[in-house]
Amino acid sequence: MAEPTTLFEKIWRQHRVVERDDGQALLWIDRHLCHEGSFHAFDKLARSGRKVRRPDLTFAIADHYVPTRDRALGARDPEIATMIRLLGENAAANGVRLFGLDDPDQGIVHVVAPELGLTQPGVTLVCGDSHTSTHGAFGALAFGIGASEVSHVLATQTLWQRRPRTLRITVDGRLGAHVGAKDLILAVIARIGADGAAGHVVEYAGEAIRALPMEARMTVCNMTIEAGGRAGLIAPDDTTFDWLRGRRYAPKRAAWDAAVADWRGLVSDDGAVFDREVRLDAAAVAPTVTWGTSPEHALAITDRVPDPAQEPDPGRRATLEAAIDYMGLTVGTPLIEIAVDRVFIGSCTNARIGDLRAAAAVLSGRRAVVPVMVVPGSSAVKREAEAEGLDRVFREAGAEWLDSGCSMCAATNGDMVAPGQRCASTTNRNFRGRQGPGSRTHLMSPAMAAAAAVTGRHRRCPGPGERRMTPFTTLTAPAIPLRLANVDTDQLLPGRFLRKPRSDGYDRYLFHDIRRGADGGLRPEFPLNDPRWAGATILVADRNFGGGSSREGAVYALVDAGIRAVIAPSFGDIFHSNAAKNGLLPIRLPIEAIERIWAIAEADPTAPLAIDLAAQSVRPANGEPIGFEIDAFLKTCLLHGTDDIDLTLAHADALDAHERSDRAARPWRAPSVVTAAE
Repeated sequence: MAEPTTLFEKIWRQHRVVERDDGQALLWIDRHLCHEGSFHAFDKLARSGRKVRRPDLTFAIADHYVPTRDRALGARDPEIATMIRLLGENAAANGVRLFGLDDPDQGIVHVVAPELGLTQPGVTLVCGDSHTSTHGAFGALAFGIGASEVSHVLATQTLWQRRPRTLRITVDGRLGAHVGAKDLILAVIARIGADGAAGHVVEYAGEAIRALPMEARMTVCNMTIEAGGRAGLIAPDDTTFDWLRGRRYAPKRAAWDAAVADWRGLVSDDGAVFDREVRLDAAAVAPTVTWGTSPEHALAITDRVPDPAQEPDPGRRATLEAAIDYMGLTVGTPLIEIAVDRVFIGSCTNARIGDLRAAAAVLSGRRAVVPVMVVPGSSAVKREAEAEGLDRVFREAGAEWLDSGCSMCAATNGDMVAPGQRCASTTNRNFRGRQGPGSRTHLMSPAMAAAAAVTGRHRRCPGPGERRMTPFTTLTAPAIPLRLANVDTDQLLPGRFLRKPRSDGYDRYLFHDIRRGADGGLRPEFPLNDPRWAGATILVADRNFGGGSSREGAVYALVDAGIRAVIAPSFGDIFHSNAAKNGLLPIRLPIEAIERIWAIAEADPTAPLAIDLAAQSVRPANGEPIGFEIDAFLKTCLLHGTDDIDLTLAHADALDAHERSDRAARPWRAPSVVTAAE
């Protein structure tokens, strides 16, 4: 009798082309989604003389930087216009289907792909965006990747991955009235922490999960990355199949029946073992908002701003104090009394038609007392909302009704929250400066955001040249102490600077919004501004360094600034991979060792820290070496400065064989389109 298997393991085994002795598996990728931020990857591919292996499995969608106003005029910012133009040129040169600015199906990549039926159960799907986890709502293994990995998938239609651990989060019972998917996933993150799922693929299960409609499932899986997870999964069922049936790229006729029969087997078997298990009671989940600067800073709307003095851990206590200070809050203030300056309803988390209906139901017949932006997740969602009259509801309430795109979620297209302003937002991140320098973000559901709009407060709802990796062997240098936890990639390199060419040097933007004051001047207390550590090449940081977005520019900024190694208790998974692929050594050490190194560096900024990658050791000045673990595959690549695309192409025969076999066994995985003649 076969051993019980998890849903994740079933998909993993179906897509494993080869597996190395060190545990790295080469996975076949069924769908590759690109956006205008992918120009680094296409440029790398062109410079290497390689072509896109499977343009029919690659889809380009303009979404991150596109304008949401006066779209007929195009992007007014010349840098953004260039990025959008390059996406079109790269797609045309490689035979890739483009959903450009004027395409009727344009929208946010994680909204468009499900709408078109590109997202299907059992597929592997990747994109150069961390919220690719959204597609796991369909039972797809979907995760974000960095620019180097985007190039790798373009060239080979595969990706090297080490098998992640598994975490099942079971939500028992039913959610209460006025409690939705956004409340549920914020409660999950508050429970396990912003790094609570690091290194894991999360499967969501239980009665409350099965009761969710598809759009709500996408919200839950979308925010898996905010708990540090590699991917989120929900087993497909009749809800999934009914949602997919008839969509443009979904299987047709007999292929549909065969696909559904196959998809019904995509469930975790009874008795399947997960590496970790977490259970929640759905009835205990309340309408939830964030108060601080991390998605884990979430509480029921009836709660109060927490008191850091009640936190026994000194590191976490300092993090809470810093969050309260940045957000301009007072300990003990009821969350329901916090005033907001503006509202944003949009993003790949909450900008689908169901989200807009929920917001419109609250706004109907009312007037907003603060500025409101409503940005649909796709052009198709916008048309559907207008057909239902939702646009009139929003306009009559005083809200702006705009074109589809990422907009104020990442603040990369000019849609920003002003410094010091507080925004009730349906997005996925509330990091410092996420919606603009100095902005303050409170995450919540669309209905709660609409309620905040009409009350003004939180309310319960009714470069030129190819850059090659430099081999890393040993390094002895001073270390910069950075006593900041949860430093996300948007803090390392704010998203608005990604539209600038790297040839200009991303180092000038490293930590831009936290190393500078309100007047734009450098803050002397910030370690990287301290002349005592000028020229240091090792950064020693706190937990969950590099969490959040998959943007590889954060790594580029560190590398361009001369940083060769980053030491921290934990890292964001995608950042960790991106770092190693660019010659930046990420080292995990226990917090006790980190604190010892901090103390030495602060007492003597010139004290050398010695790193030996081959021996996997870190030796503080006048101290004993401290061992560290590192993936054998990444270690090999760093030691030799290896291009892992070349490693993959060494398996060309196995790659071809897998492609032929999978195409014959499951032809529905190749996108199919019904033509007018049919």
